[in-house]
Amino acid sequence: METVRIVVESFIRLVKAEIDPDAVLVAADDVFEVPKVPSLILQGPTLVENGDRRTQARMVEKDVPNLTYEECRHPRLYHLDFDVIVTAAHEGELLDLQENVARFYQRHPVLIVEDRGTINLTEITPLGGLRRVNLSDLRQSSGRCRIEDCPVYDGVVLTGTLVKDRKFEFRDGVEEDRLYTP
Repeated sequence: METVRIVVESFIRLVKAEIDPDAVLVAADDVFEVPKVPSLILQGPTLVENGDRRTQARMVEKDVPNLTYEECRHPRLYHLDFDVIVTAAHEGELLDLQENVARFYQRHPVLIVEDRGTINLTEITPLGGLRRVNLSDLRQSSGRCRIEDCPVYDGVVLTGTLVKDRKFEFRDGVEEDRLYTP
């Protein structure tokens, strides 16, 4: 299950629908070119593990009608950090983009991920809060956002039976059923 990919694709679709249909995702350490102005570039994600929520406990899901179970480790949770870079030809366009991005965070405090649920979406640094070198005559502003606690599973699932043995005893014409569980 490619959870990180599914979450990032959901995020990009939402950004394209709400802020800029031409928004682009580039790798975290990649050099990029502004395709056209005004533009929005998401650089990332950079994965940061949420170590406070790591556990060695196992998850067990019981299927009582079929007398089986599935067991796996709890997922490790990662924050997905993105630099948000907006570029415009003049200050008016830049201010409009900054407002659209700020409005986006207000409207979407959580990211809906297909049929898997929701994940928190947080603005870490507002646009204009990061100092970036700009060697062009374009206006540019950058900030940072985070998708919190994206689960990453190890993919190992153990299955087994809930009942190991079944023994029937007959007493005085009454059948007694005893279950022995592991």
